[in-house]
Amino acid sequence: MAERLYSLRPLVVAGIVAIAACLALVRLVLCLVALASGQPDEFLAFPLAVILPLAALAFLALQKGTKSAEGALMRLAAMLLILLVLAIPPFALHLALGFPVAFLVVELFETRFPAKLRDAVKRSVMA
Repeated sequence: MAERLYSLRPLVVAGIVAIAACLALVRLVLCLVALASGQPDEFLAFPLAVILPLAALAFLALQKGTKSAEGALMRLAAMLLILLVLAIPPFALHLALGFPVAFLVVELFETRFPAKLRDAVKRSVMA
């Protein structure tokens, strides 16, 4: 018997990727504006601050299904945290160091949330 694989809904993944693309475009424009005004810091930090998180997000978005629902939810939490890293540059380091907190939130969600609410959330984001 084949084991069940849990994955995120394609619409959820596509939405996250679209938001990330918009955030990256905004960060690129802001970077170029700062560069034109003689401040190269944002341009020099762009590969580490934007391209690397985008590569990590792409890796997570292209993953196949996981063997557990918790794995799919942890992937979702990581993708959302990467969106926050892209959206809030002054707190990017703090957010990047917060990956264990995101995984803890998933565990608390799995163990402490009421079953009806937990199942409704899972049905809405997982295929």
